[in-house]
Amino acid sequence: MQNLSAASRAMTATEPRVLLNAFDHQLRGFRTFWFDRVAPAGPVVLPAARGDELAGATTYLAGLLRRAVRSLGDDCLSRHRALGLDERLTAFYGDEEFENRYATAIGRPDAILTGSGWKFIEFNFCSATGGQVYIHLLNEMWRHLLPDEVSGALRLADPLKVRTELLRTVAGDHGTTPRVALVGSLADVGIRSRRYYEIEVDALRKGGFEAQYFETDEFIDALATRRDEFPLVLERMVPQEWIDTGRDLGPLLKIKKSGAVVLTPQSSYQAANKQLFAVLSEGREWMTDQDREFVRTYIPWSRSVRQERVEYEGSDWDLTELLVKRREDFVLKRSDGDQNSGVHLGSRTSAPAWEDVITGARKAGTWIAQEVVHSAAIDTDVLDCERGAYTSLSTPAVFGPLVMGGRMAGCGVRYDIPAPPDAAPGAAAPTILGTVGWHSG
Repeated sequence: MQNLSAASRAMTATEPRVLLNAFDHQLRGFRTFWFDRVAPAGPVVLPAARGDELAGATTYLAGLLRRAVRSLGDDCLSRHRALGLDERLTAFYGDEEFENRYATAIGRPDAILTGSGWKFIEFNFCSATGGQVYIHLLNEMWRHLLPDEVSGALRLADPLKVRTELLRTVAGDHGTTPRVALVGSLADVGIRSRRYYEIEVDALRKGGFEAQYFETDEFIDALATRRDEFPLVLERMVPQEWIDTGRDLGPLLKIKKSGAVVLTPQSSYQAANKQLFAVLSEGREWMTDQDREFVRTYIPWSRSVRQERVEYEGSDWDLTELLVKRREDFVLKRSDGDQNSGVHLGSRTSAPAWEDVITGARKAGTWIAQEVVHSAAIDTDVLDCERGAYTSLSTPAVFGPLVMGGRMAGCGVRYDIPAPPDAAPGAAAPTILGTVGWHSG
């Protein structure tokens, strides 16, 4: 562990002002709340064996979720309705073969490293999966700043490079020329600078693609005269988020129906639906012994709120009674929510409010109840940007390994940091985003 410790603390030898300047340069145009007050002092360093296990389990889970969603129906529409998804989204589905082939091409689970190992609490799939740009930029910065003897012993993947390789495969599958339109919405990511997306365009060009960034409305206008110029579209918007914020879906549907190969397909959101965790946790006849053992090892107890009776810890329960009596042991989740939308922790919710959430969840019929899992503390160093001083932390964390074409392509990590002095009593701890370096020494 001596080499591991040395790697994890290598950045604290860097003059704080040098690191602050590196952040200012690397994140110019969109240095966000993630890094305003406290910033990572380097990657979180964990043993490579942990990373290998996470990569293997992530890939296995993606395949298991594909099988789980296909078990719900013979076609996209039947699966859509079995999951209770919004009917306004049914027009977004394309060819069944395309939907099935690429539904899990790009994704990121949320994984917790507990005292007994990795646990997955959800899995997001779509080309708009968060963290891709930040992981790329942070790992690029660490590779530049870390001493050679340290960076040489760390695996710090570049997700944008791996994603370009995936797009090259997709272009080959469809016999298209390597030209891609990256279509996004700065409003969706709360950033004004186009540099956020131009970084992705630059990575695509370095990978041999002709690439251009368009805001959504710009691409709709371009379709009138340049429809055939970009046979491949990487869409960085989420239709359900547009519904939730009251926006017209028309522009997104025009992109989907433009005749280009648009990644990722609408079925990505089916594979990401949290109800599948309840399906796997309860078990189905099509699951193998290996599947069941995997679920016991890596997935916390999860059930659909539609159920009346459940078995929990060897006893039979009325589900509502279980959730009320054991409130602090559970979290309730909207199944198609994103970015913590519709996530309610019993431990952070008053008893009356919790019962209201249960009532609303039962009325919706598409939520799940999941047993809370607790993170083991991770040790890391952070930089207090205002004081210009390093601080050591031992903190819970949520890991987010990016998956591109079946490969782990970098791993983000969100972890708690000390609350600011003016924080309200009892307020949830703020978090920052970092990356993980897997140490091979």
